[in-house]
Amino acid sequence: MNFQGLQINSELQSLLSVAADTGRLPHAIIFEGASEADRLDIARLISRTHVCSGTGEKPCGICPDCVKAAKGFHPDISESLASQDDASPLKVDAVRTIRSNAFVFPNEAKHRVFLLHNMQYANEQAQNALLKILEEPPEYVRFVLTCPNSSALLETILSRAAVYNLGQQLSDSLNKKHDAACEKARAVAAALLSHNEFDLMRETGAFEKDSELLVLTLTQLRLIFRDAIARKQSINAVFLSSAQNEATALSRSCTAAQLLRLLEAVAQLEKSAAQNANKTLLTTRFCSLLRRAQDK
Repeated sequence: MNFQGLQINSELQSLLSVAADTGRLPHAIIFEGASEADRLDIARLISRTHVCSGTGEKPCGICPDCVKAAKGFHPDISESLASQDDASPLKVDAVRTIRSNAFVFPNEAKHRVFLLHNMQYANEQAQNALLKILEEPPEYVRFVLTCPNSSALLETILSRAAVYNLGQQLSDSLNKKHDAACEKARAVAAALLSHNEFDLMRETGAFEKDSELLVLTLTQLRLIFRDAIARKQSINAVFLSSAQNEATALSRSCTAAQLLRLLEAVAQLEKSAAQNANKTLLTTRFCSLLRRAQDK
């Protein structure tokens, strides 16, 4: 995939490149993190990738579709750009119009792309209207959404989209912390599969002394649970986390309802962490919420 000079971390580049190069970009993508400008840049790049008609690396930047998309007037890319001062593009009536337009075949490209920027300004009614088309979209339709933090969106929306965290360019120390969070998330996911209650408690004990590790681990767990849902729906699902084995095992051992509740539990824990909740109580709640989501 041609990132055309965009500065995003290597792990995300790899994930997107594999999906784009194999023609398996998810039908709905959410970009969170980084700056508003960064989110819009990558969202537009993915939109151009969806309509690119060139050969080789996409977007090629030179085919007629890429040229039109880069100039902002490709007929098969529709942008809704909301701001804090004017959120009207993402009100329920506008989303219903998008839903209707989704059933219009592409004019020129293979896909019809809807880019919804700043989804945090869409209220629950508008998000529910969007959910109906996300659940059963026409084969040719693609959605690219952006928001600072995906916790602002309904869990039902998140479960039907691939969430990519742009984060920031990581220093060596942050890279180590990120790797530790990935490993801890895998361990927590494995503990959820265990019949021994103490396995989960043992894995979460480190959070009492390291709240940053907790926050980063929650982000990775969200990806694992999303992968488990996707794997349960399709054997050819594209994995976003680095814990394919754990996600596959969860998809087999948990019901779809349980996996959705696990995603909701992660969202609750992220909100509590953002409010600087007591570390010990938060760690205890971590275990309780995840086990309750599994009906244990």
